Amino acid sequence: MPERSKDSYSQWGPKELRDKRAKMGLTKRALAKKLGVSERQYAYYESGHTKVDKPLEYAVRWLSVDPMVGSNDAGTLTPFQKERISRLMNAIHNYPTSNLDERGQKILSQCVDEISMLSGAST
Repeated sequence: MPERSKDSYSQWGPKELRDKRAKMGLTKRALAKKLGVSERQYAYYESGHTKVDKPLEYAVRWLSVDPMVGSNDAGTLTPFQKERISRLMNAIHNYPTSNLDERGQKILSQCVDEISMLSGAST
């Protein structure tokens, strides 16, 4: 298996991951399930035994601004904001994350940043 480049890993460490999970009010088990990873694998990320890769960071950011998951008040969003967030989340969800190249990372990062701005969430 080829070694992954340094650019495929997030700048996030275990603390950022724990903080986002806590802000969403989710247990490790609940977040692992939403991410589609085992509870054990997620625990490795939070403990620092496994580096956080960019697709995982993007998925956690996406979940943290999803009004159905996080603590954001969806009632204060305009219809335009709700529709734009929905379209951006769909784009993130449907983007192939295996072997994510630099352009793909930039696109996903921009989507996450725009969702965060629209929802008023801090990234």
